[in-house]
Amino acid sequence: MITSAAELGRRIKDIVRLLTGRSETSELKTYLARSSTGTFSLKVTAAALAFLINISLARLLGAVGYGAYAYAIAWVRLLVVPAVLGLDKLLVREVAACHARSIWGLMRGLLRRADQAVLIASIGFALLGAFLGFALAERLTPQMLTTLWIALLIIPLLAFTRLKQAALQGLQKVVRGLLPEMLVQPLLFLVLIGVVFLVAGERLSPPLAAGMYALTAGLALLVGGRLLANALPKAVKEATPSYDMRAWSRSAVPLLFVSGMYILGIKISTIMLGSMSGAKAAGIYTVADQGAALIMYVLFAVSAPLAPTVASLFALRDMERLQRVVTKSARVIFLISLPIALVLIVFGHWFLLVFGEDFTRGHVALTLLCVAQLTTAAVGPVGLLLTMTGHERDAAKGVAIGALLNVVLNALLIPKWSLEGAAVATAVSTATWNLLLGVWAYKKLGIDPTALGRFPLRRKPKEHTAD
Repeated sequence: MITSAAELGRRIKDIVRLLTGRSETSELKTYLARSSTGTFSLKVTAAALAFLINISLARLLGAVGYGAYAYAIAWVRLLVVPAVLGLDKLLVREVAACHARSIWGLMRGLLRRADQAVLIASIGFALLGAFLGFALAERLTPQMLTTLWIALLIIPLLAFTRLKQAALQGLQKVVRGLLPEMLVQPLLFLVLIGVVFLVAGERLSPPLAAGMYALTAGLALLVGGRLLANALPKAVKEATPSYDMRAWSRSAVPLLFVSGMYILGIKISTIMLGSMSGAKAAGIYTVADQGAALIMYVLFAVSAPLAPTVASLFALRDMERLQRVVTKSARVIFLISLPIALVLIVFGHWFLLVFGEDFTRGHVALTLLCVAQLTTAAVGPVGLLLTMTGHERDAAKGVAIGALLNVVLNALLIPKWSLEGAAVATAVSTATWNLLLGVWAYKKLGIDPTALGRFPLRRKPKEHTAD
């Protein structure tokens, strides 16, 4: 029986070693195993902090107040993706390439242009969010509206944090890059909740909670900036910046679309549920969704170090080795995700009861969302595989189909079944786009991305050309 996060981390490392076998180089095995274990351990710590934060906010704000807060944060999570302009994924790929080839001027130019572009975009999308708040004012309570406007301050802070994280990931400083968003911000937020509650001596309000989130996000950004400054090679800081705007733009647009459609598919259910069924339903659904998201922690932990590895192997056209790495990673993901999903499905009522009696209504939604996440784990890291091999347009197409299906199903099912309808919509759309990407990855690359990984490599990958 697994009794601690540290023991779970050791189990992952053992499974990685078992599945990796002796066919990969010692350096690659060490990097993947160490980075995956470190990332997962950090993710478990972040999950524990998020769990405490959500319990505290749910109990202090109540179902309605927590729903107002969750509704505002859902908008922030949705808008921060286009605010990053797809440059986070581009940075992972291009920083890794520049670092491997010692093209320091191009790396410096990319980092500079990314900062400039995201500054303008993040402010613009924050203003767009304020306009949307005015447009929806008649549907929202004054508390929901005020919370939304305060939460919009978080968008630029998160956008820049994502850039620093992506650059550090490209430099193969995966765990270090995740520290600001996954450890520093939630830890400070939790401490601040306790301090404010003790000082105020009364229940927190959703607008105050959103303001506290913004403050801690700003502090986390400062930490991320310092970590990146320390990690950058001295040659980058001294190099004359050079630019390849045409190539960057050509790749960033579909990458932005992938990220945008992905987050739309995830957060649109909360937004539509809050707009159509009220803050309480949105709050209950958010807790269920966050519970099911625990299943994806393994996928996230493995994908972070896997991304630059996939890009490097594909650049070398070492497809047999790429198939082995993808298959072994997919098996690690599924083997550890399965028991997590089963525990949440069987003991879901008691899990939700921790947040409060009102939240137990989300048990059916939690079960449906767990099934969807388990499907994602079984299919494997398909989105990463396509985007890191230059097939981001195919990834964008598949994720877009899933997101649009989610919107349509939410519009049809929420009026009938409320939060259960939102869960059905999310589950069906998530399974659909993952299966589509899995099929396309096999057709384009000849790579079977699933946990089975039993099909032989039948064809050479198609040469990628710019559209």
